[in-house]
Amino acid sequence: MSTDTKFHIHHDAPGVVGRRERLGVRLLIVADAAFVFGMVFTWFYLRNLNVGTDHNNWTPEGAKVLSAATGWMTTIPLIVAAIAHRFAMRSGKAFGNIAIITLLALVYGLYAQWNQMATAGLTDHETHAFQGSYASTWTLIAAANLFHYILGAFIALGLVIRARRADVNPVLESWRMKTAASWFTWIAVSGIICAITISIVN
Repeated sequence: MSTDTKFHIHHDAPGVVGRRERLGVRLLIVADAAFVFGMVFTWFYLRNLNVGTDHNNWTPEGAKVLSAATGWMTTIPLIVAAIAHRFAMRSGKAFGNIAIITLLALVYGLYAQWNQMATAGLTDHETHAFQGSYASTWTLIAAANLFHYILGAFIALGLVIRARRADVNPVLESWRMKTAASWFTWIAVSGIICAITISIVN
């Protein structure tokens, strides 16, 4: 019996692998976009249910409403990360150093979004139930933003680590940087859409 534990795998050309990975990310973006626009629809649908009625389910009396700035405070890091990654792609050998800015922006945004959700105060102190549809829908949108930060930070960390490896195929790496740019651009656009949405309360 052979003791050789090595095995051979047929590898596709770097361009083929790159196109396949890009397709996978684009499909993820399409699925994620459907979810984001579903949340936006839910926001406006629940908000408009109270128009012309005596119901007060959107923001009950005494319920807390956050300022419009809260959505933008957790969207700015997404925008910074997307711009920093674009600069990093054009920087050549300095990619690894500039990519750290992308990672730091996403890590900071992750903390800011988590902290904002933890301190929002949109639940009742006694029952811990949400204070109306506004509170529950705001939390859902914030959680989606948090998911974008987690996945974005994971991708950015991978790019930073790979930039410091000497045995990375340059063609495949170029494809992966472009693929990552698609995701970073999408989550920035998604953050802007969500920030605009939660700014419209009444």
